[in-house]
Amino acid sequence: MSGKLSGKNAIVTGVASGIGRATAIRLAADGANLFCVDRDEEGLAGVVGALGEGHVGFPADLSLASSCQEVVAAALAHWDNRIHILVNAAAILIREPTLSHSRAAWDLTFDVNLKAPFILSRDVVASMIEAGIQGAIVNVASIEAVLPGRGHVAYTASKGAITMLTRSVGFETAPYGIRVNAVSPGVIATGMNADLREDPESWSEMLAGTPMGRHGEPEEIAAVIAFLASDDPTFVTGAIVTADGGWTLH
Repeated sequence: MSGKLSGKNAIVTGVASGIGRATAIRLAADGANLFCVDRDEEGLAGVVGALGEGHVGFPADLSLASSCQEVVAAALAHWDNRIHILVNAAAILIREPTLSHSRAAWDLTFDVNLKAPFILSRDVVASMIEAGIQGAIVNVASIEAVLPGRGHVAYTASKGAITMLTRSVGFETAPYGIRVNAVSPGVIATGMNADLREDPESWSEMLAGTPMGRHGEPEEIAAVIAFLASDDPTFVTGAIVTADGGWTLH
């Protein structure tokens, strides 16, 4: 398949639903070879099946450091040590007020939302440098990195941290021509907020903060990710690209 990402090998996490799923579909449409990762084996199989031949599904629990390392090792073995793109889209949100937020919920959130992107990025960068590949890493942050959500203390903190992970890794990898950027979505219709969308009052309150007056679709975020993963923004690294319908303008 021809396209801007033709011949590129891309790992995408969290592909069973939401932004991860939309990103896998978009990158494949742009010609990339996909190594799809998710702990939801049924959802993972569904996405890989929809993508067609030439793409791989790899079930993994990214809360485990060993699983993160296995993902990269398996992708390198599959692609003869050549990874061009990594998209860290997998994330979890546990809604608990700060005063009753459990240590277990905090640890799990940071394991998935921050530790996994760090380990995956570290190992993918090492492979890129060894292979002489000027690749791209795209992290999925959130507007909650700068505007906290009520009852989202661990999620908010982890997304603030992912923005600085993006900048830090981008700073260190720039001399190798490896670009590391992030997209910061606003209110996007995904499984994370499905319960809120079923409550018209709650959802209306959410949308009231978006000047565009609507929620975003996962495909709109996938389009930004596809751009950052492509060879078009060759002088862009360490950037946090906001895609929030204007939420953070006020």
